[in-house]
Amino acid sequence: MEITKKLSESLYNIKNLTNEDTEQLKTLIIDYFAATYAGYKINSAFNIPIEKIVLGQAGKEESFVFMQKEKSPVGKAAFMNAVYGHGAELDDGNKIAAGHAGVHLIPAVFALADKLGSTYSEVLIALAIGYEAYIRISSAAMPGMVRHGFHSTGMTGTLACAAACAKLYGLDAQGIEDAIALATTLSGGLLSYGDSRPAIKPLNPGKAAENGVFAAMLAKEGVKGPTEALEGPNGWFHAVTDEIKDSYLDGSDHLLLHDCYFKLYPSCRHTHCGIDAGCILHNKTDIKTIKEIKVYIYPNAIKLAGIKYPKNQDETKFSIYYTLACSLINGSYGIADMNVSNISEEIISVIEKISLIPDENMENREKGIRGAKVELINNDGKIISETVFVPKGDPENPLERKDVINKLKTCAKGQANDDVLIQIVNVITESDIETKFINPMKYIRGNP
Repeated sequence: MEITKKLSESLYNIKNLTNEDTEQLKTLIIDYFAATYAGYKINSAFNIPIEKIVLGQAGKEESFVFMQKEKSPVGKAAFMNAVYGHGAELDDGNKIAAGHAGVHLIPAVFALADKLGSTYSEVLIALAIGYEAYIRISSAAMPGMVRHGFHSTGMTGTLACAAACAKLYGLDAQGIEDAIALATTLSGGLLSYGDSRPAIKPLNPGKAAENGVFAAMLAKEGVKGPTEALEGPNGWFHAVTDEIKDSYLDGSDHLLLHDCYFKLYPSCRHTHCGIDAGCILHNKTDIKTIKEIKVYIYPNAIKLAGIKYPKNQDETKFSIYYTLACSLINGSYGIADMNVSNISEEIISVIEKISLIPDENMENREKGIRGAKVELINNDGKIISETVFVPKGDPENPLERKDVINKLKTCAKGQANDDVLIQIVNVITESDIETKFINPMKYIRGNP
């Protein structure tokens, strides 16, 4: 059986969720809102012109948009909410898929659910299918997709959103296949943001959400996509990778949404093991006595997060050097550290001592390892080192829901009071899943 057809039938057959599946999805949704509060504030300089263009276009009032008083057409709402969600690099992701899932799936599914009046159960099943589609397809294309210069969050995200929204429409396996097939020709997203001007990165999940919804709408109207859209000679896999890892397309003995990580730091995931190591080493040494700092890390991390001297807060997200320097000096890293307008001489001095050394041993996809070894060499020659293979928030080093709720409170500080945040969490965690879906966006309307 062809890859696209077999995958679509497998996705269609996800019809029931366990209590563990449901609770994990609820935690992922809370995490999305935390990331969105942060992205709305941190990336405001980029968000403002996007809002002017996208929200300035008239259209049907169908779906809620974060911080906006008026509803927008489904596609525009999905786009904006995904853009906001990715603005601070705090959204969930998957190591093997090497990208982010919730930041496009949740906006796409929520926006369409607003229009359709879906039940909460239908929303959760659609999200589960979307996460499954994203992680399976992207994992099968890695690491070739990165080598080809494609951003999986945008490229695979379009396909995943199409599958999720097709399910929300109630389409059968053939309908899901058509939605995915149509999405293959609508997908996009390059890693060029890593070369310069990384503020544009949220466009990738934004377009994934918008175009995924559109592909599902086309499938709903009976538009057929090309057969063998993924595996054909001119198919999607042929464009994005040199090798298809077939085993990942079969999924696992559990839904892959459980394999997602949560982020504690407002930066690219490739910086997180270095930050964790830096926070530990902060308590073990006097930074003033350090002569040299060697960071052994996998090559893709250097490729995607190798900015040495960030010139603005957007570039801090992709700087192993800067985030490590801050964690070594302060013993922590947070949103406040993203302000580099008055970067200290101490931080610059530490950055100048750092060398990034490519080390393939720091990455093992099968074991879920994407780590870093930070080695401090003192003036007297003494070496102190710390190796972190799995950062906090990964499935192997998990957070609890209370940690994610605390993250929401931190990210929403100055933008929402406790009553609003309690309302958001309650509607996510306490709503009867068999009743009509209530979009938490409705409680976040109008600029504070």
